[in-house]
Amino acid sequence: MVIVGAGPVGATAALLLAARGVSCVVVEPRERPQTHPAAHVLSTRSMEIWREIGLDRELRALSAQAYELRCIAYCTTLAGPELGRVPVAELPDRQVEAIEAISPTRSAHLPQSLLETLLWQRLRDNAHIDLRSGWRYVTHTDGPDKVAVTIGDTAGGSRMILGQYLIAADGAASPVRRALRVAMKGPTLQHMISVHFSADLEKFRRNRRGPVMWTHSGKGVGALIVHRPPHDLVFQIPYFPPAESLEDFPAAVCRDHILDAIGDSSVRVDIHSIKSWAMNAQVATNYRVGRAFLAGDAAHRFPPTGGLGLNTGIADVHNLAWKIAWVLTGRAGNGLLDTYEQERRPVGRSATDHSVANVEGLLDVVAALGMPRRVGSLLPRIIAALPEWVPRRPVRTLVRGLSAQAYRTFGLAASPGKVGGYLRRRAAEAISRQGRHYRSWGSDLGVIYSSGAVVADGIPTRHCDPEFYTPLAWAGGRLPHGWVEDRGRRVSTLDLISHDRLTLLATPRSRARWTHTAATLPIAVGTVDEAAHHVFRTGAAADADGLIVRPDGHIAAVLHSDRRDATQIRQALSAVSAPCGVGRSIS
Repeated sequence: MVIVGAGPVGATAALLLAARGVSCVVVEPRERPQTHPAAHVLSTRSMEIWREIGLDRELRALSAQAYELRCIAYCTTLAGPELGRVPVAELPDRQVEAIEAISPTRSAHLPQSLLETLLWQRLRDNAHIDLRSGWRYVTHTDGPDKVAVTIGDTAGGSRMILGQYLIAADGAASPVRRALRVAMKGPTLQHMISVHFSADLEKFRRNRRGPVMWTHSGKGVGALIVHRPPHDLVFQIPYFPPAESLEDFPAAVCRDHILDAIGDSSVRVDIHSIKSWAMNAQVATNYRVGRAFLAGDAAHRFPPTGGLGLNTGIADVHNLAWKIAWVLTGRAGNGLLDTYEQERRPVGRSATDHSVANVEGLLDVVAALGMPRRVGSLLPRIIAALPEWVPRRPVRTLVRGLSAQAYRTFGLAASPGKVGGYLRRRAAEAISRQGRHYRSWGSDLGVIYSSGAVVADGIPTRHCDPEFYTPLAWAGGRLPHGWVEDRGRRVSTLDLISHDRLTLLATPRSRARWTHTAATLPIAVGTVDEAAHHVFRTGAAADADGLIVRPDGHIAAVLHSDRRDATQIRQALSAVSAPCGVGRSIS
């Protein structure tokens, strides 16, 4: 296997494949993990995936403590009046208990720089993985049973690597995607400057601990991301190409923006790095071309609102890794690989829609403060559409003048009078509707594959609450978590899943009959005891008494007692392109 890109998605792909005995070469142009904090939200589902390869405890140990993740604060400036809060960890006890019961692990808040450092160490320690840092992808050619990948180094040298398949996890600009001539469909919503800095902001955060603080000052909207205070802080600043560029934001300008957002010019701000990025809402037209597969930002680029980007990429390679391993080891036919795009591309589109809806929610807050929505949504597109021959300097002057005028009402929101109070009340009401932006357990754990390597269960199309997750046994959905006893150990139902075969999980009453039915088929059979009987609930008239689960934890088929025969199991095997053979029991 050849994997291009050693970011979190590419590194995780290599570790998942290595755990299944597949050797990988990982090609990465960087010599070392990035130091800019970048992404920071590690979802519950991503943590479950890393838990499979023994990483979740280390990641949780590195993560910010729960008390640092209480809420998302919206302010005029950090020193000025607060506009409102969205509780994240500050939820009623009943909701907290329900959230803790849905998974054997929990989400984490960790800068990508630390995540990558840990993943790279694991790559280097793994005998199945050859990490080629300092090498870049040049081109590749498909053969009848191999892919030939040409890579180059900084000195101008080149080499060819042969592999059975190629995974492109090489980011938003993806050279592999460009070589494949795969288009990205969707708009660019906004361009941003990301500033990594240090500052002592403790006195402004004392009573509002959270990973993100939004500011609304005379210089505009800003997002302060609290990675590791006081040294790893990031401030996001909107900017407008082609009228503006990264060069227009040197350290001094960025410092002025940060101090304006803080509202206290006496704070010392040390700038570490400044980068630019584009907020896109785009999904690749294809996730697979020949022997190459796109994953992560190479396949989908959407706003970071909701923290879905990195996490959707992790789920991409989790879906793909077992399928590649099964095809390479003869457990399934090549048709299984076609289900990757069938299953994951709709998820990419859904995550894009969710992220764009979150952006719209931010515009609701801005509109409540007096800036018309059309200014926030249309201005970046109008400026980006200007022809190249238009002089840049007067356009930049015009843009900054229009922006200053649009942001003028933000200053009024900080005033002590009636106007300020009115604007703050309007903003608070808009902020109270932003819960789904930050609480997305439903969209994280509630992903359902309606086609692909699944057998339809006949239940009408379901609409999941993106904010809160309801654990139900649905074909194509994730197996609900429950604690069970297995060989004297307390384990999750997710731990009962075989990597080598489909797993049939049965109730104690139905186990003997399902074991007999599956005796001549290549499927593992296990029992879920009464303590976790809820995993068989379908939400329909009759619960299941058997579930066929894939190695990625998604349910391939829901079984019912009135149809207890081998046909249902054969349908599931056919859905994953698995041949028939002799089964075995896992308990």
